[in-house]
Amino acid sequence: VKEFQADKYLFMATNQGTVKKTELLDFDTARKTGLIAINLEEKEQLIAVRMTTGEAEILLGTRNGLAIRFAETDVRSMGRTARGVRGIALGKDDEVVAMEVVVADGDVLTVSEDGLGKRTMVSEYRIQTRGGKGIINLKVTEKTGPVVGFRIVRPEQEMMLITVDGIIIRFEVDEVSVFGRNSQGVKLMRLDEGDKVVALAAVQRKMSDD
Repeated sequence: VKEFQADKYLFMATNQGTVKKTELLDFDTARKTGLIAINLEEKEQLIAVRMTTGEAEILLGTRNGLAIRFAETDVRSMGRTARGVRGIALGKDDEVVAMEVVVADGDVLTVSEDGLGKRTMVSEYRIQTRGGKGIINLKVTEKTGPVVGFRIVRPEQEMMLITVDGIIIRFEVDEVSVFGRNSQGVKLMRLDEGDKVVALAAVQRKMSDD
Protein backbone atom coordinates (compact mmCIF):
# COMPACT_ATOMS: atom_id res chain seq x y z
CA VAL A 1 0.00 0.00 0.00
CA LYS A 2 1.43 3.35 -1.05
CA GLU A 3 1.99 5.68 1.88
CA PHE A 4 -0.21 8.78 1.91
CA GLN A 5 1.63 11.98 0.99
CA ALA A 6 0.35 15.33 2.19
CA ASP A 7 0.46 18.41 -0.03
CA LYS A 8 3.61 20.47 0.63
CA TYR A 9 3.79 22.90 -2.29
CA LEU A 10 1.88 25.36 -4.44
CA PHE A 11 2.62 24.66 -8.10
CA MET A 12 1.90 27.54 -10.49
CA ALA A 13 1.80 28.00 -14.26
CA THR A 14 1.53 31.11 -16.44
CA ASN A 15 0.21 31.63 -19.95
CA GLN A 16 3.78 32.19 -21.18
CA GLY A 17 4.91 28.70 -20.16
CA THR A 18 6.58 29.54 -16.85
CA VAL A 19 6.11 27.18 -13.89
CA LYS A 20 7.00 27.64 -10.25
CA LYS A 21 6.92 25.58 -7.05
CA THR A 22 6.83 27.20 -3.59
CA GLU A 23 6.44 25.61 -0.17
CA LEU A 24 3.01 26.04 1.40
CA LEU A 25 4.68 27.15 4.64
CA ASP A 26 5.85 30.31 2.84
CA PHE A 27 2.21 31.41 2.75
CA ASP A 28 1.55 30.84 6.45
CA THR A 29 0.41 34.33 7.36
CA ALA A 30 -2.63 36.30 8.44
CA ARG A 31 -1.69 39.39 6.41
CA LYS A 32 -4.96 40.84 5.04
CA THR A 33 -3.29 42.49 2.05
CA GLY A 34 -2.02 39.14 0.78
CA LEU A 35 1.43 37.99 -0.29
CA ILE A 36 3.31 37.94 -3.57
CA ALA A 37 3.20 34.39 -4.97
CA ILE A 38 5.07 34.92 -8.25
CA ASN A 39 6.61 37.82 -10.18
CA LEU A 40 5.07 38.17 -13.65
CA GLU A 41 6.36 39.91 -16.74
CA GLU A 42 4.28 42.42 -18.71
CA LYS A 43 1.18 40.75 -20.25
CA GLU A 44 1.97 37.49 -18.43
CA GLN A 45 -0.91 35.92 -16.52
CA LEU A 46 -1.13 33.22 -13.85
CA ILE A 47 -3.52 30.63 -15.32
CA ALA A 48 -3.47 27.76 -12.80
CA VAL A 49 -2.38 26.87 -9.27
CA ARG A 50 -2.43 23.38 -7.76
CA MET A 51 -1.30 21.90 -4.45
CA THR A 52 1.26 19.12 -4.84
CA THR A 53 3.25 16.64 -2.78
CA GLY A 54 6.62 17.28 -4.37
CA GLU A 55 6.53 13.90 -6.13
CA ALA A 56 3.71 14.55 -8.61
CA GLU A 57 3.70 14.74 -12.40
CA ILE A 58 2.51 17.88 -14.18
CA LEU A 59 0.66 18.22 -17.49
CA LEU A 60 0.65 21.57 -19.33
CA GLY A 61 -1.53 22.23 -22.38
CA THR A 62 -1.44 25.02 -24.96
CA ARG A 63 -3.94 26.92 -27.08
CA ASN A 64 -2.50 25.45 -30.28
CA GLY A 65 -3.03 21.86 -29.12
CA LEU A 66 0.32 20.84 -27.63
CA ALA A 67 0.99 19.32 -24.20
CA ILE A 68 3.96 18.34 -22.06
CA ARG A 69 4.11 15.95 -19.10
CA PHE A 70 7.05 16.19 -16.72
CA ALA A 71 8.06 15.25 -13.19
CA GLU A 72 7.49 17.85 -10.48
CA THR A 73 11.00 17.08 -9.24
CA ASP A 74 12.28 18.81 -12.41
CA VAL A 75 11.26 22.10 -10.76
CA ARG A 76 13.18 23.16 -7.64
CA SER A 77 11.36 24.92 -4.81
CA MET A 78 11.65 28.72 -4.96
CA GLY A 79 10.78 31.66 -2.75
CA ARG A 80 7.60 33.67 -3.17
CA THR A 81 9.20 36.51 -5.13
CA ALA A 82 10.99 34.29 -7.66
CA ARG A 83 9.80 34.31 -11.27
CA GLY A 84 9.95 30.56 -11.95
CA VAL A 85 11.40 28.43 -14.77
CA ARG A 86 10.33 27.33 -18.24
CA GLY A 87 7.76 24.55 -18.24
CA ILE A 88 7.17 24.39 -21.99
CA ALA A 89 8.78 26.08 -25.00
CA LEU A 90 5.99 27.90 -26.85
CA GLY A 91 5.71 28.41 -30.58
CA LYS A 92 4.67 31.66 -32.25
CA ASP A 93 1.25 32.94 -31.12
CA ASP A 94 0.83 30.04 -28.69
CA GLU A 95 0.14 30.18 -24.94
CA VAL A 96 -0.53 27.82 -22.04
CA VAL A 97 -4.24 27.44 -21.25
CA ALA A 98 -4.26 24.53 -18.78
CA MET A 99 -2.26 22.79 -16.08
CA GLU A 100 -3.21 19.64 -14.19
CA VAL A 101 -1.60 17.24 -11.73
CA VAL A 102 -1.51 13.83 -13.40
CA VAL A 103 -3.77 11.09 -12.04
CA ALA A 104 -2.65 7.66 -13.22
CA ASP A 105 -6.15 6.22 -13.74
CA GLY A 106 -7.63 9.39 -15.24
CA ASP A 107 -8.29 10.62 -18.77
CA VAL A 108 -7.44 14.01 -20.26
CA LEU A 109 -10.66 15.77 -21.32
CA THR A 110 -9.73 18.46 -23.84
CA VAL A 111 -12.20 21.04 -25.21
CA SER A 112 -11.87 23.52 -28.08
CA GLU A 113 -13.52 26.92 -28.70
CA ASP A 114 -15.92 25.54 -31.29
CA GLY A 115 -17.32 22.96 -28.90
CA LEU A 116 -15.36 19.87 -29.90
CA GLY A 117 -13.79 17.64 -27.29
CA LYS A 118 -12.43 14.22 -26.48
CA ARG A 119 -11.00 12.02 -23.75
CA THR A 120 -7.48 10.70 -24.12
CA MET A 121 -5.80 8.20 -21.80
CA VAL A 122 -3.13 9.76 -19.59
CA SER A 123 -0.77 6.94 -20.59
CA GLU A 124 -0.56 8.44 -24.12
CA TYR A 125 1.35 11.42 -22.72
CA ARG A 126 4.88 10.18 -22.18
CA ILE A 127 7.02 11.85 -19.54
CA GLN A 128 9.44 14.39 -21.01
CA THR A 129 12.03 16.80 -19.70
CA ARG A 130 10.63 20.12 -18.50
CA GLY A 131 11.06 22.98 -20.97
CA GLY A 132 10.58 21.03 -24.21
CA LYS A 133 8.10 21.74 -27.03
CA GLY A 134 5.73 18.95 -25.99
CA ILE A 135 3.61 16.63 -28.12
CA ILE A 136 0.23 16.86 -29.84
CA ASN A 137 -2.74 16.88 -27.46
CA LEU A 138 -5.51 17.85 -29.90
CA LYS A 139 -5.26 18.40 -33.64
CA VAL A 140 -6.30 22.05 -33.95
CA THR A 141 -8.01 23.03 -37.22
CA GLU A 142 -10.47 25.67 -38.45
CA LYS A 143 -13.22 23.20 -37.53
CA THR A 144 -12.13 22.86 -33.90
CA GLY A 145 -10.82 26.32 -33.13
CA PRO A 146 -8.05 26.68 -30.53
CA VAL A 147 -7.99 24.70 -27.29
CA VAL A 148 -9.86 26.30 -24.37
CA GLY A 149 -8.43 23.96 -21.74
CA PHE A 150 -8.37 20.46 -20.35
CA ARG A 151 -9.10 18.63 -17.12
CA ILE A 152 -8.01 15.22 -15.89
CA VAL A 153 -11.23 13.33 -15.25
CA ARG A 154 -12.49 9.99 -13.97
CA PRO A 155 -15.55 7.89 -14.93
CA GLU A 156 -18.95 9.10 -13.64
CA GLN A 157 -17.63 12.63 -13.18
CA GLU A 158 -19.72 15.52 -14.53
CA MET A 159 -18.48 18.60 -16.35
CA MET A 160 -19.87 21.91 -17.60
CA LEU A 161 -18.97 24.00 -20.65
CA ILE A 162 -19.59 27.76 -20.60
CA THR A 163 -19.74 30.05 -23.65
CA VAL A 164 -19.13 33.73 -24.34
CA ASP A 165 -22.90 34.30 -24.57
CA GLY A 166 -23.46 32.74 -21.14
CA ILE A 167 -24.81 29.38 -22.31
CA ILE A 168 -23.98 26.35 -20.15
CA ILE A 169 -24.20 22.67 -20.92
CA ARG A 170 -23.74 19.90 -18.33
CA PHE A 171 -22.70 16.37 -19.29
CA GLU A 172 -21.22 13.18 -17.90
CA VAL A 173 -17.62 12.35 -18.75
CA ASP A 174 -18.65 8.82 -19.76
CA GLU A 175 -20.62 10.35 -22.66
CA VAL A 176 -17.42 11.66 -24.28
CA SER A 177 -15.63 9.24 -26.61
CA VAL A 178 -12.00 8.25 -26.07
CA PHE A 179 -9.64 9.23 -28.89
CA GLY A 180 -5.90 9.29 -29.42
CA ARG A 181 -3.88 12.47 -29.05
CA ASN A 182 -3.66 13.20 -32.77
CA SER A 183 -7.41 13.64 -33.30
CA GLN A 184 -10.04 16.37 -33.20
CA GLY A 185 -12.68 14.72 -31.05
CA VAL A 186 -16.44 15.06 -31.44
CA LYS A 187 -19.01 17.80 -31.03
CA LEU A 188 -19.83 18.28 -27.34
CA MET A 189 -21.85 21.47 -27.67
CA ARG A 190 -23.72 23.07 -30.56
CA LEU A 191 -23.08 26.81 -30.68
CA ASP A 192 -24.97 29.71 -32.15
CA GLU A 193 -23.16 31.74 -34.79
CA GLY A 194 -20.46 33.89 -33.21
CA ASP A 195 -20.55 32.08 -29.87
CA LYS A 196 -17.47 30.31 -28.49
CA VAL A 197 -16.69 28.03 -25.54
CA VAL A 198 -14.58 29.92 -23.01
CA ALA A 199 -14.29 27.57 -20.03
CA LEU A 200 -14.89 24.09 -18.68
CA ALA A 201 -15.48 23.24 -15.03
CA ALA A 202 -16.01 20.13 -12.93
CA VAL A 203 -19.39 19.67 -11.25
CA GLN A 204 -19.10 19.00 -7.53
CA ARG A 205 -21.73 16.46 -6.51
CA LYS A 206 -23.25 16.57 -3.04
CA MET A 207 -22.14 13.78 -0.75
CA SER A 208 -24.69 11.07 -0.05
CA ASP A 209 -26.32 10.85 3.39
CA ASP A 210 -25.57 7.12 3.44
